[in-house]
Amino acid sequence: MEHYKILRKGDRVKYMCIRCGRCCGTGPNVALTIYDICRIAKYMNVNWRDLRGKYIIAVIADMIPIPILRGLGDRCAFLDQNEELPTCIIYPVRPMRCKIYPFIPLSPSKEDEIALDTHCLGVGEGEEIEPPWNLIKEYYRELKQHYSMLYDLVFNKGYEPLEALEKALDDLCG
Repeated sequence: MEHYKILRKGDRVKYMCIRCGRCCGTGPNVALTIYDICRIAKYMNVNWRDLRGKYIIAVIADMIPIPILRGLGDRCAFLDQNEELPTCIIYPVRPMRCKIYPFIPLSPSKEDEIALDTHCLGVGEGEEIEPPWNLIKEYYRELKQHYSMLYDLVFNKGYEPLEALEKALDDLCG
């Protein structure tokens, strides 16, 4: 974690997004929650199933399905580079991990501590700000519910991992 700086509540940092697109173009590895997927589907006015393959893929890790943003080469599938500045086509409903970047959650059990990705080009720019603690708290709430739901479906109710993810998405997205 050499390019990360640990921040605690009360810490401030100079940061302003400069819309360089680097965070979206360095190889997607953003895990999504079922809440992220439902928000994206609703915003795009599609069924969540229409996002599979084109925008979202799932990886199975120890029987738990982990949906992640699909990459197109070395960039996020939602990144539009046709404009002068890189633009996220789902910006209002971008995944929580994207909303809080360059702040990186460390653990839901450590809600008062996060990491700052010092490789982000906006770090050191603009005014001093506090990390978005309320948004981070909301992310942890969604994350806990997401994994709790999937765990229950796989380990208690006997669903196969991908079936569990589909069931959770059908239940939440409607």
